[in-house]
Amino acid sequence: MGIEPSIESGQGTLTWFEKVWQSFCRLVVKVFYRRFEVSGADNLPEKQGIILCANHVNALADAVVLQAATRKAIRPLARSGLFKNPLLKPILQRIGAVPIFRRGDPGADTTKNKDTFSQCYELLAKGETLIIFPEGQSHDIPQLTELKTGAARMALETIQATGSEPAVIPVGLTFPEKGQFRSAVLVQFGKPLNLVFAKENTQEQNVIELTGRIRAGLESITLNAESWEEINLVARIENFFAFRHGKYHHRNLQQRFRTQQRLIDAQRLLRNYEPDKVRALIIQLKQFEKICQHCGVKDYQLSIDYKPTLIGLYLLRMTWMLLVVFPVALWGIINSYIPYQLAKHLSNHFAKGTNQHDTTKMIMGLLFFTFIWGLQIFLVFHYFGWKWMLLYTATLIISSAVALLVRGEKQRILENISVFLLFLRKRDLKAYLRHKRQELEKELARMVRIANRLSDR
Repeated sequence: MGIEPSIESGQGTLTWFEKVWQSFCRLVVKVFYRRFEVSGADNLPEKQGIILCANHVNALADAVVLQAATRKAIRPLARSGLFKNPLLKPILQRIGAVPIFRRGDPGADTTKNKDTFSQCYELLAKGETLIIFPEGQSHDIPQLTELKTGAARMALETIQATGSEPAVIPVGLTFPEKGQFRSAVLVQFGKPLNLVFAKENTQEQNVIELTGRIRAGLESITLNAESWEEINLVARIENFFAFRHGKYHHRNLQQRFRTQQRLIDAQRLLRNYEPDKVRALIIQLKQFEKICQHCGVKDYQLSIDYKPTLIGLYLLRMTWMLLVVFPVALWGIINSYIPYQLAKHLSNHFAKGTNQHDTTKMIMGLLFFTFIWGLQIFLVFHYFGWKWMLLYTATLIISSAVALLVRGEKQRILENISVFLLFLRKRDLKAYLRHKRQELEKELARMVRIANRLSDR
């Protein structure tokens, strides 16, 4: 699914600020991420209170991405300290955020959580949608941390207090290249969880059991690896599998996610039963990647057959890019260079971990681009009048959008030319790399078959 989800608000007409906020979130996500995919949005009921239980890996960016993924007005449960921030406080109040008072936060009065929960019960009974991050804090760990029981308590106590049963829906947020500008994000809405329990259960037993169901739901739609090294490895293997038998097999973010999930499970089995074969395969993969990196060759370039027709079409495309597209993009780059560099370097300085990079870059980018572009537009108006100001503003927006779309295209053109000339000079190199790759494909396929047999035991 693309960036324009078709889910309408379940609680009626949105306020003007909520509409503006949703549009702003979608714009930020569209600018910051090259690929943004949403799956399972049809799992959100239209006329029922909803508790979205999401994993928390990207600080405030998580809430922005979630709001961009649906047209429902989402009320985030935010730690009380955020309401003390002069920039965030008016926004949080306008979008109906609910403060959570945590024991670990300085100066937090946890007795106020009674009023917080009462407010949540009322919102859910009215059909509102709440976000809660059961892990409590954003983190850089490659797997789910221990879940708090707040989401489960809220759902069960809402039923007791109002007689209305909310839909408890796990939400998986996956950022394949977290912290990188123009990367990707996948949002997966799971199915509503079962809120029926054994009659002999106590309330506390129901809370514990529902928290376990939330965890199981989240585990099914998030990557849970033992280390970042493991995630990087399965990502490389999944990417390797995308080019099989000399052809590129297109897959969306959800397909890539499912493949990586299976590879993580397969790798764990193989490490237990065939550790020597796994180590040998990893060594072969690293050696192949090292050779390709040294030659400047990427996987897809091995599948290209340099026929005259293909070369001619490529030259036409390159000419169009050089004469028309790149000059337009250059104007956008020139006007965006200073705010972009300021946002990039200062966000790297202020972010305390990779889980904060996206958030700080979004905030810094918004501040610097708004100020510097506003100053540039004002100066054009001051010295040349409003007609030139309108023209300048239009060229600024169009050229910056083009620059985003073709970001990295110049480097790819140079790389493709370099590889083409390399294969002309060393005709045996391409055949050698293809042969090595085919051997790796066969070995990887064999290991997958072994893992499948082991999982069936």
